[in-house]
Parts: sequence; C-alpha cells; structure tokens
Amino acid sequence: MSALSRCAVEIRAAWRLLRLFVHLVLGVLRVRLIFPLLSASRREHHKQAWSAAMIRMLGVRLQQDALPLPQRCVVVCNHISWLDIFVINALVQTWFVSKDDVRHWPLIGWLVDATGTIFIDRTRRSAAAQTLQALQAKLQTEQARVTFFPEGTTTDGSKLLPFSAALFEAARHGETPVAALSLRYLDPQGQPSRAPAYDGDISFVDCLLAIVRSPRIEVSLELAALLPAGLERREYALQSRQQIARALGQPDGQLVETQD
Repeated sequence: MSALSRCAVEIRAAWRLLRLFVHLVLGVLRVRLIFPLLSASRREHHKQAWSAAMIRMLGVRLQQDALPLPQRCVVVCNHISWLDIFVINALVQTWFVSKDDVRHWPLIGWLVDATGTIFIDRTRRSAAAQTLQALQAKLQTEQARVTFFPEGTTTDGSKLLPFSAALFEAARHGETPVAALSLRYLDPQGQPSRAPAYDGDISFVDCLLAIVRSPRIEVSLELAALLPAGLERREYALQSRQQIARALGQPDGQLVETQD
C-alpha cells in the first residue's frame, strides 16, 4: 500500500471514529433526557434506530432491512464480535445477555446497561441461575424477545464452539420458540472479514481500529431455523447449533457434544 493510500485509510478511520464518538455522546444524552418520557415500545424503536446508525458510521452495511421473528421468542446466534449486539439490535427488537465486563466499557458500557441489557458474571457459580431468572421474567411479564450467545465467548467466525445448554431452559420453561441466527462478516469481495473478530488477545481498541480501517464490511444475518416450543434445553442447544453450522457452511462432522 502506498503512503497516499495509507493516509487515506487513516483519514477515513479518524472520520468514522469522530462520528462514532459524537453518536455515543448523543446516545447518552438521549437515554438520560428522553428515555424517561417514552413508552417501552418507543424506547425499543429508538434503540433499534440508534444501533443501525452506529454500524453505518463504522462502515458496516447490513444486507437486509429487517429480520421478522415471533414477538415472543428466545434468539441465539454465533458470536464473533462486540459488534454482534448492535447488528442484531438493528434488525430485531430484543433484550440481550452480555458478559459482565462490557458494563465497564467507556460510554458503550453505560449505554447498554442503561437500556436494559442483562449481564452475566461468569466468575460466580450462581450467575447462570440469576440470568435465567431474568430471561424468564422478560419472556413472561413483558412478552419480549431475549437474545444470548450460547458459545459463551467470541471466535474469528471460522468455527463454531460448543453450545452451553443452560440458558435454553428459559425457552423450555417459558414455552417459547427458539430462533437460531447465523452471522457472517464479509469484505467487499464477499470473503469472510477478519476485521470485526474480537477473539484471542485482541483488545477492544484493536478490534475497533480494524473495523474503521476496513473499506467496507458487509453483514449477513440469517434465520437458520425456528425451533418450536416444547423441546428440552439440550435438544434446543443441539438443534440450534446444527442449523447454524449448516447455514455457515460448516459440515455436521465438526459438531461436538453440547455442554450444560
């Protein structure tokens, strides 16, 4: 890459970061000043529009405008990046389960906390049970969608980790269907993009810089399967993992035993 091209990349990255910072600050002000005046449905609409605007500012493009799902269901997806939450939220109005350390990220952590994210502290043995109770409350009292990532951590998108079956109990107990989504990030040539991957020793800052320095990232988010209500939690974990793997082009032979 020539010096001129490198300069153009850095200017584009700086512009995207500036827009992102302003968007985050405006998001904080909106949540503090406007959210208390809005109904629950209007809050969800604002969250969805804000997420869609954010990922556009980062140079990320969705391949669809919406992803119609049942009003009340459990949503699961393969997990590649911190960006996944905003991509899904741009297409689906839902409540998320996220690892506890996200709560401490500057601005973004405050926003996701203030807008109803359910956090799970994986260092405590009782965390899964408490998270399960919170999911069940959302499903039963608010007739809402809830979303979690059953791999429990992120990958670079080239593989699918074992699914933990524990939180699928929310679907079994709440007698709700499970929507299994497959997520892929692609470069302008349609090949898998490594830029959004937030795995291994990659820091949040390194991941963010890789995203804003990319010319463009396309997102493919598809409904791999809609599993009916009434299954056992391990069956939900196994079937959703199988369907997501197939949608991602991973052969069934790579599947492993699901974890509780």
